[in-house]
Amino acid sequence: MVSIVCLVALLAVAKANSFGYNIALSRPTGSSSVFVNGVPPVAANSNLAVDGNFNPDFFGGSCFSSTDVATDPNPFWFVDLGSRVFVSGITLTNRADCCADRLSGLTIEVFEFNPTSSSETPEFCSMIIGGVALGQTVARSCSPMVTGRYVRIRKPSATAPLTICEVVVSGGNFNKNFLNIPFSNVARNRPVRVTSQFSLPSANLIASPGLAVDGNFDSQFVTGRSCYSSAIGNTSPTFYIDLGDYFNIQSITLTNRGDCCAERLRNINIGTLLKDPYRYLEFPKLCGTITGNVAAGANVTVSCFAPTVARYIKIQKTSMVDSNDLLTFCEVQVTGRFASRSEVTNKSVDNDVSQALAANGIIARAETNDNWSG
Repeated sequence: MVSIVCLVALLAVAKANSFGYNIALSRPTGSSSVFVNGVPPVAANSNLAVDGNFNPDFFGGSCFSSTDVATDPNPFWFVDLGSRVFVSGITLTNRADCCADRLSGLTIEVFEFNPTSSSETPEFCSMIIGGVALGQTVARSCSPMVTGRYVRIRKPSATAPLTICEVVVSGGNFNKNFLNIPFSNVARNRPVRVTSQFSLPSANLIASPGLAVDGNFDSQFVTGRSCYSSAIGNTSPTFYIDLGDYFNIQSITLTNRGDCCAERLRNINIGTLLKDPYRYLEFPKLCGTITGNVAAGANVTVSCFAPTVARYIKIQKTSMVDSNDLLTFCEVQVTGRFASRSEVTNKSVDNDVSQALAANGIIARAETNDNWSG
């Protein structure tokens, strides 16, 4: 009866998920260790967690388990999804005959490369902190969705083995209606980050980055109070936008300051990235540049050299005439539409992380700050 209830619950979760289907079924798996018991020995191999058999009785022969914690104190399990895909969530079925506490204290992560050999920082999906009842199926969503090839479930500093009877990974196409939405400004009121921001205490003014995506096109820097500017002394000012999802980017439009200093909107590179630039090493894909002067209060549009899919926009001033040559603009518009699954996953070269690591002569990235502001 417990098995039937769990299976019904699992099917209900899968049906409610609008992002796709089980992309882990029968895929290659691996683990930090495998529990072996009995004579002749029976192994609770990692592949048993994706065999499509939801029997939660451990001795039914369809559950994975790591070995004892004295041998493996930080157990993990992973599945290779075969290529970069969307991962919207994960569903785990717990053991039913005993030891329910083993499915707790878990962190679920997504990697581009094999987690047993990769030095990358994984994308975080979710956690299972509290206990899960005997035979229960528990679902966790990745919010926001992430992309990658490998899903890893790890149990750091474990007091008991990691035991899982079935894993379902949800992923796939967006709702196809998304693709019928016309191109529009996808940057408005999105989180932003910058290397610095200008303040003018005498006018009680802070030119914060969120002002550049607030939908207010007033180009009067002081009286309008809706323009962003980097701070004096920032030699490589940079402005990032997190679009919150993957979009097909057509162009980026900047509104110049109108009251003075129009010449500051020059020598600018505009690039796109798939991953959080504060957490991952990835080469930005150049969309376009602004080299010459832009008239005061005018809009300048940079159309991407080639169709590009991205979640993050990077606007960087590449050279400065003097310390007062700041990065200043009053609004940013990013014209795009939702990207399809194939547009994101059909990336010709899937090694941005390894390229960046090699180019920088390092093996790991130290920056993990996740603070974005709007």
